Amino acid sequence: MTQVEHAKSKFPKLQSLDSSGIQLKIGIAFILMGLLPISIMLYMLFFHLNPITKQGYRVDLQLLVGLALCSSLLGYWIIRQIGSSITSMARTAKDLLDGKILAGGIEVKDQSEEIRNLVKVFNGVNKNLESQVAQLEQSKVIIQELMAKIGAVITSEERTEGLLELITESVIKAMGAESGAVVLLEAEGGTRIFRQVVACGRAREKLLYLATQKNSPLKWMSQEKRPLIINRAEGSPEMDQDVSELSYRSLLCVPLRYQNRNLGCVLVLNKGNEQAFIQEDVIMLEHVASQIAIASENSRLMQDSERSYVETIAALAVAVEERDAYTGGHLERVSESAVRIAQAMGMSSEKIQTLRDAAYLHDIGKIAIEDDILLKPSKLTPEERKVMQTHAEKGEKIIAPLRSFKDLREIIRHHQEWFDGSGYPDGVKGEWISLSARILTVVDVYDALTTIRPYRAAFSHEEALKMMKAESGTHFDPKVLDVFFQMISQRPL
Repeated sequence: MTQVEHAKSKFPKLQSLDSSGIQLKIGIAFILMGLLPISIMLYMLFFHLNPITKQGYRVDLQLLVGLALCSSLLGYWIIRQIGSSITSMARTAKDLLDGKILAGGIEVKDQSEEIRNLVKVFNGVNKNLESQVAQLEQSKVIIQELMAKIGAVITSEERTEGLLELITESVIKAMGAESGAVVLLEAEGGTRIFRQVVACGRAREKLLYLATQKNSPLKWMSQEKRPLIINRAEGSPEMDQDVSELSYRSLLCVPLRYQNRNLGCVLVLNKGNEQAFIQEDVIMLEHVASQIAIASENSRLMQDSERSYVETIAALAVAVEERDAYTGGHLERVSESAVRIAQAMGMSSEKIQTLRDAAYLHDIGKIAIEDDILLKPSKLTPEERKVMQTHAEKGEKIIAPLRSFKDLREIIRHHQEWFDGSGYPDGVKGEWISLSARILTVVDVYDALTTIRPYRAAFSHEEALKMMKAESGTHFDPKVLDVFFQMISQRPL
């Protein structure tokens, strides 16, 4: 016997249970078990009794009793066959529900239309269940990948924007949607404003545009306390015209809640294959939303903590500056000049803010320099100069705990590097030095040259520019220096 034949031999067999067949068999069984014995008894009473003597004719009673008994047994056998078929079908149905057999494994004993239809239904149910299981397995894999990616991003030093974009893209993929967005709100002056909006997918630009509107539908959706599902019928008027300018056939929005506070929402639009969003989609998105809310709140608290840390360090930097009467106002002037150059060179607002912070903190490492070296009224010895040069490395170490301000570390560490690689502490050169650090180098040197020092007088503006021009390409990036010269000619520092 082959494996296929062996497998088939284990399949359950179903007999015919056509409604017409059942009625016929029950009718025959009723006649055999009830009507026929009764008919025999009546026949004996009315046709085998002498009407005068009331005595019966000679009749073979054993034969009649035997016929009645056989008739009853035959009817019982028919009823039992019907019951056996029904019991077999019920057992098979239970095994199907329990997953012990597949509908495709049912062997039909005859060509009963009823059985064929039943098996077709079972096969359809089984295929639907298999499809749902496959989708759940796929969603499980996607969610596992999503959680792994989130863990990798959290343990790295990426900013919140990258994390939210990763989450949004993964949610769209897991939900089988066309577009999605994560919206974060914060209170400002008694009103709720968008702190962050990350959108992905086909409607990305529309979602980002709606976030700029005063009465954006994203805002009221973010303030809902329970999930929102909108599934529109094909061809409905809302499909053609939407007052919110956000056209969709299906929408699912889940609030981001943390300790009874609404932090925003996560939403997905237009499920694939024109399907509607269902309760299972809500449950899945709620799990993701709870994690987003926790991560968002933790990120905000961390940023607030780090901003406080930066402000504290900046205050210490000002305190260091105040220790030296000859460098008063140095940080303010360097910061303002660095921002002007960065704006002229078209740097992003985010990078400009980072440069501004770095300009305030670039000399923070001098906190760790002894006063007899830091405040020495004469020129430093070679040994003392080596100690002073460690302030760049020490400043970078002080800023190191700031994960979200990691770009400050490189600027602070490299603000004493030279364009030709002869600076310190690492000797990097050219564009291996960040643009922000190259800008800071130019304005820092200019302010140092034009400031009175205990061991020399301040150089004039013209003398400082001449000295710096002579070091273009060696100490300074020529492009940054040119922008600095143009800027300072238009409005002196």
